[in-house]
Amino acid sequence: DWRMGLLVHINQVELTHFKSFGGSISIPLETGFTVVTGPNGSGKSNILDAVLFCLGLATSRGMRAERLPDLINSAMLRQGRAAETVVSVRFDLADWQPDPSELGLEQVEQGPWIQPGQSSWTVSRRLRVAPGGTYSSSFNADGVPCNLQQLQGQLRRLRVDPEGSNVVMQGDVTRIVSMSSRDRRGIIDELAGVALFDTRIEQSRGKLSEVQESQERCDIVRQELLVSRQKLERDCAKARSYQELRQRLQTGRLQEQLLAWEAATLALGQLDQRQQALEQQQQQGQAELLVKEGEITAAAALLEQLQAEVKALGEDQLLAVQAELAGLEARARELARQAEKHQLDAEALQRQRQQLAGQQAELRQQLQLLQANDDEQPLQAAEAACRDAEAAVDFSRRRLGEVADRSGSWLEQQRQRSQLRQQLSEGLAPLQAELQQLLERLRQNRERQLELSAEQAGEADAGRSAAEQSQLAEREWQQLEIDLAQEQAGLQELAAALALQQRTRSRLEQEQAQLEREIARLDSRRETLQESRGTGALRMLLEAGLEGIHGPVAQLGEVQEQHRLALEVAAGARLGQVVVDDDRIAARAIELLKSRRAGRLTFLPLNKIRGSGYSAGSTSPGSSSAALQRGEAPGPGGGSGGGHAGGGLVGRAVDLVRHEPVYAEVFRYVFGDTLVFGDLSSARRELGRCRAVTLDGELLEKSGAMTGGSLQQRSGQLSFGSSPEGDEAEPLRR
Repeated sequence: DWRMGLLVHINQVELTHFKSFGGSISIPLETGFTVVTGPNGSGKSNILDAVLFCLGLATSRGMRAERLPDLINSAMLRQGRAAETVVSVRFDLADWQPDPSELGLEQVEQGPWIQPGQSSWTVSRRLRVAPGGTYSSSFNADGVPCNLQQLQGQLRRLRVDPEGSNVVMQGDVTRIVSMSSRDRRGIIDELAGVALFDTRIEQSRGKLSEVQESQERCDIVRQELLVSRQKLERDCAKARSYQELRQRLQTGRLQEQLLAWEAATLALGQLDQRQQALEQQQQQGQAELLVKEGEITAAAALLEQLQAEVKALGEDQLLAVQAELAGLEARARELARQAEKHQLDAEALQRQRQQLAGQQAELRQQLQLLQANDDEQPLQAAEAACRDAEAAVDFSRRRLGEVADRSGSWLEQQRQRSQLRQQLSEGLAPLQAELQQLLERLRQNRERQLELSAEQAGEADAGRSAAEQSQLAEREWQQLEIDLAQEQAGLQELAAALALQQRTRSRLEQEQAQLEREIARLDSRRETLQESRGTGALRMLLEAGLEGIHGPVAQLGEVQEQHRLALEVAAGARLGQVVVDDDRIAARAIELLKSRRAGRLTFLPLNKIRGSGYSAGSTSPGSSSAALQRGEAPGPGGGSGGGHAGGGLVGRAVDLVRHEPVYAEVFRYVFGDTLVFGDLSSARRELGRCRAVTLDGELLEKSGAMTGGSLQQRSGQLSFGSSPEGDEAEPLRR
């Protein structure tokens, strides 16, 4: 049967200064039943107490002692010096084989591990009492230091359990016989090895809890990423719309500039053509004016000749001719006045031509400015000026035509007068006929003048139509500018709304983080106040004479000043929890506090308290001095974590506290797997994987919560190595 390979037995017990045994003694336990007989008080039960003490299977009360130091031989304690007792138990593993159900279990990282094929296994426990009354206890298996939790893990593999029935004490047989079938079934299950399956179940539950927590965190992160993605998609759509509208705006501006440049170029060409036409008309008018002046001079000479001929005529005819000549002279004077007027008009037209040439130069400059600035307003002004100049040139052209016509009429009249003078000598009838011809030509000139006026009015109507078209185009351009401005305003409103939403989100995130920090600070303050209020309750317990109280956690350890803030923040309210010998003392203290209404306290019994996380280092069991231990955690540079002053990992919090070895489990419970870092940036790299604290007091939980900010030192707050009212247990201990 494979179960027969699971049986082990103790083949030897060694005692040194244990209870009634003053020296060292080795007790062999052979195969089968071993019976120890003797009178009362000879130490028979002390052998069983030694086995319970060595294997950690019972408290001091279960070994018939009030305190652990009572287990040391009384003769050693009376000497007043340091005393110790050592008990070793050797197991015979010749018939033992590992349970096949252990294949799925995880091995502990430190401590003893029984290997397959090992023939024996020795467990030792050392209890040392210092002269001051403090004591420490340590375990080792095959010479390897370990703690009680690791030792009990190996004992369970051998079917030895602290809560089981491996050791039958006085009254246990009666208790087993009288218990219910369900309780008896529990004892049988324990002896059958159900503890291994329970261990596997606990490990599976722990892994399942971690996976569920990880899944919840991933779900939260996924939801946040989905929300962020939706927001980013909306922002991206707005940004693309903005880029498209901006591209359209730039394209519209370029098209506008191109159209303005083409219009300005066309207007410049038209102005050049008009200027050339005006120059040609001016040259023609000057040539015609010179010709007319020559004709006038010739007509004046002919008139003098006719006057001389008239004098030779008869008196009657002379009078008639003189009367006719007087009328003709009056008309000549009138024509001379008209000629002078026409000359003045010609000069005015010349000045106007010069002004038009200056305006043309100004228009060319304005056209150049339009090509550089792409502004529509100056172009419109230039076109208006061009239209005005064209109207003035047309008016000047008509005036020159009128002057030319009038000058031709006058020259024709002079020629007719010469003919009339010649005809006067022949008779008055031809003169009258000639007068009728002159009147007819005058009528024709007036009709020509009316035609020119009608043409001028038509050109004015055409100018007004062009002006109306220009105004319509101007209104359309202004409407386009207004639409473009509205689109730009809409884009600016969208950008402002987006910026406002981003600022609101940032402000809300900052407020949320601030509120979370405030809640964490208030929770820490509340817990600290609740624990620090236990000082009066602790004083009452000490004054009541209750033994087995070691004091608050803060008074049982010493730290370097540079690590004080980090370790006190990491410990939090647990600094005020009270360490006692065992749970029996804790129960009596709680009953006493309830009966006297003295408040509440948290007690840490040394026989039950178990830490979590990494195992702290311990001193050698054979040390002869007072056992104060302090772990050395290597820093990034390979040195001690306690002397590290820069960033990076300083060490494990439990290793940075100097304390007696008996309090190792207490400080492991207080700090767990907390790591101390030099700065916040180094600690953030481990966020979510472990609990971390910085030298400046920032606390990063394994769940991802971060606590930090400014700290205000309060009077009455517990601190490592000091207390606001001193060590209250010290005078009672003395």
